[in-house]
Amino acid sequence: MKRVLGKVSKEIAENWNINEHKNKKIVIYEEAIKHSMERHIDDYETIEDYYYVMNSLEKIINNPDYVFYDKSKKGLEYYKQLKSDILVAVRVNNGKELKVKSVYPVKRSKVENRKKKEEEMKLYNKYVVSVN
Repeated sequence: MKRVLGKVSKEIAENWNINEHKNKKIVIYEEAIKHSMERHIDDYETIEDYYYVMNSLEKIINNPDYVFYDKSKKGLEYYKQLKSDILVAVRVNNGKELKVKSVYPVKRSKVENRKKKEEEMKLYNKYVVSVN
């Protein structure tokens, strides 16, 4: 069974130069839900928080606070502040749809570090790549 959560927006695809994935469906399969429960259930304050997050996945994908693309891992990271900061990790591949790999709470510092890394990458591309 799969659940369609949304699509990769035009803005996200253009920002991260992954235009070939624009409008691809983002889905979650039972194995990712099972993985998130088995690996990350203790990361939540309460079991109710876990279920609240799992019931909010469409909201996270369609209205994230921040999205980071990790090119080396070929993954989009959707961040949203709910009761805590939540990360929805999405594998980027050449298939017809992109699959959620995991969902879990993260520290605010992880979100801030991703934003800092994005700024560093933009500066690098502006000053180093453009010179070559």
